[in-house]
Amino acid sequence: MRNRTSPAPRTGATITAATALVLLATACSSGQADRGGQHGQDGEDTTPVVATSFAHAPKAYPLDAYKPTTQETETVNRAVDVLTRSCMKKFGVSLPAYEAPPGSIPANARKYGPTDLASVRVYGYKPPLPDGVTKQEAVAAQQKDAAREQAITPVAAAVYTGTAQKADKKNGTAAAEVPAGVPKGGCHGQAQRQALADRAADDLMTVQTLFVQASATTREDPATVALDKRWSACMRKSGMNYPDPLSAVDDSTWRTQRTSPNGPHPNFPAPSAKEIRTAEADVRCKSATDYVVIRHAVESGHQQRLIKEQADTLAAVKERKRRMVEKAESIVAADKAAR
Repeated sequence: MRNRTSPAPRTGATITAATALVLLATACSSGQADRGGQHGQDGEDTTPVVATSFAHAPKAYPLDAYKPTTQETETVNRAVDVLTRSCMKKFGVSLPAYEAPPGSIPANARKYGPTDLASVRVYGYKPPLPDGVTKQEAVAAQQKDAAREQAITPVAAAVYTGTAQKADKKNGTAAAEVPAGVPKGGCHGQAQRQALADRAADDLMTVQTLFVQASATTREDPATVALDKRWSACMRKSGMNYPDPLSAVDDSTWRTQRTSPNGPHPNFPAPSAKEIRTAEADVRCKSATDYVVIRHAVESGHQQRLIKEQADTLAAVKERKRRMVEKAESIVAADKAAR
C-alpha cells in the first residue's frame, strides 16, 4: 500500500484510498501447529506467526534522522486524510473511513536479509508479517482495503485527484468530470499542501538515493569485502555457496519453488525445506561473524560522509520534515478536539 503523503494513482474511475500499511507476508511452516495458537473462524490461526522477526535486525542509521518515523508518517497520513475529507465534503462526496495499519516492519529490518532464526523457520527468505500481526489480520486488512477502493465513486475520485475519470466497462463505472471549484491536484493535493506534505515524497527520494549511494560504496569497502568472505566461508561449511548474504536472498530458486499456495498471506507461497535450511545457515553465519553489527558500522561511516557532503540539502530536508510533522500533529489534535 502506498504512503498517503504521496499522490494516489489514477486508474479508470477508481483511486486507492488505502492506509499506509505494507503487508509484507509469507508462508507458514509445518511447525505452526506446535505453537498452540488460538483459532478463529474456519480454523484460522489468530496468534502471530512468530513473536519477533526483527530482534537482531540492523538498528537506526545516520540517514534515518532525515526520514519520518513510522509514527510520524501515520500522523501525517491522518492529517492529510482529515483535510481531504473536509474538502471533499464541500463537493458532496466522501471517502470510506480511514483505518490505521495493524502493524509495520521496522525501517531497514531486511537490509542484509533475515537475521532471526524464529522468523526464517516460518518464512525462509520471504518477507515476514509485521510483528504481532496474524495471517487473519493481514488478510482482513487487504480485503478491507480492496472494499474501500471499490466503494469510491467516479465523482469522488475526480474530486480527490482533480483528474477526470474515464469510464471503465470492466468494473461497470461511469466517466466523471472534475466539478467546478476543485483545487489543483484535487482535494488530496490541496490537503498535502496544507499539511506541508507536498514535498515529502521528493525529500524521501533524496534520502533514499543517499542510502543507495552509501550501500554501493559500503559493498566495495575492504572491511565489507573481508566480512563477506568470512560469511561465505561459514556458509560453505553447511554445503552452501554464496558470495554474500544478499545473493542468498536473491537466489531465484526461492521464487520458482512453489511448495504450497497457503502461507500466512495468499500473496506468498510457503518456503521449501531447502529454503528454510539455507536461511537458517545464513542467520547462524551472520551471528558467527557478527555480520550485522560490523556491516552496520561500516555503512554508517559511509552515510556520515555523505551527510557532510550534502549538509545543506539534508538540513533543508530535516527542517521540512520537522515543520510537516508539527503541522500534522496540530491538525490531528484540532480534529480530535472538534469531535
